[in-house]
Amino acid sequence: MKDARALCRFLLLIFLLLLFLPTGFSGGADSSPDEGPHLEISSIYGNLEDGRPSSIFVVLQNNASPSKDPVEPGFNKEMARNIVAGLCSPDDRIRIFSGQQNAGLLAAGENTTVQFMALTEGAALGIYPLQLYLNYSRLSQVTASGEKSIPNFVFAYERASMQLPLQVKVVQGPKIELEELEGETLPGIESSLIIVLTNRGDESARDIQMQARPITPFLMVENGQENASLAPGESASLRLSVFTDENATSGYYALPCRISYRDGQDGEIRNQDLAVLIYVGEESSFPWLYLGAAGLILLLLAGGLYGLRRFMSGQRRIRIVKS
Repeated sequence: MKDARALCRFLLLIFLLLLFLPTGFSGGADSSPDEGPHLEISSIYGNLEDGRPSSIFVVLQNNASPSKDPVEPGFNKEMARNIVAGLCSPDDRIRIFSGQQNAGLLAAGENTTVQFMALTEGAALGIYPLQLYLNYSRLSQVTASGEKSIPNFVFAYERASMQLPLQVKVVQGPKIELEELEGETLPGIESSLIIVLTNRGDESARDIQMQARPITPFLMVENGQENASLAPGESASLRLSVFTDENATSGYYALPCRISYRDGQDGEIRNQDLAVLIYVGEESSFPWLYLGAAGLILLLLAGGLYGLRRFMSGQRRIRIVKS
């Protein structure tokens, strides 16, 4: 207890001496272990899609307690300056394309986001560890000299570095497949078809559109205007109209289609090509059926009229005999 009181008296004496120096003075302030920035990973979003360049977003936060008293930015010891971030993977199947990212300065309580590009090849689906390296500078000491009315300040900075572990997930991504085709077409006519698409991947696909390209024997194609969004395992129906060449023979024909959609992670537009097999029926199957039905109806009508005339003629003969 006596030692603590003696230390307090000594510190008070030093403070008074510095306060009442008549002309010149010099003083320094070193950062205590509790002072300075405290950089942490606030959140991570973005997954690695196997076989495709993917983005990883890391949100950095300075969790240092802000100073209670207003401080000029130059005197703020809780601020991290000149932040440089780098990402490294211990697994050779995950390659980081992005170099070091400059994150600028980060005051206490603020956050910033750094983005990295990576490519995963041959890694099984699952969670993988990565390492985030941070280098930054911090204010370590402020020295004042000269007269009290016009002081001169000297700022001393020191470099600091740290390593933060994080985890990312390797996913399959959206995978749009043709589930079903409803309808068929005939030579020389326009037919309406329904294409059923299913998302067989493990990520969502938004604003799905289909663009079919006419190719023999399909002379014209009209694409529907529907937009669909599919979560993993969901299906949606898109409409398509095709006009088939009148000289087309019966059989299956491939119609090339391009499926475009937005990735559920970062909204990037993706394109995927599909071949839709469409059946072209016999040219004479439906027309002869229609003509045969029409002929049968005409035959029945003619027979009915003939029978009606015979009946009316018989009625007239009966009346004549009775009279």
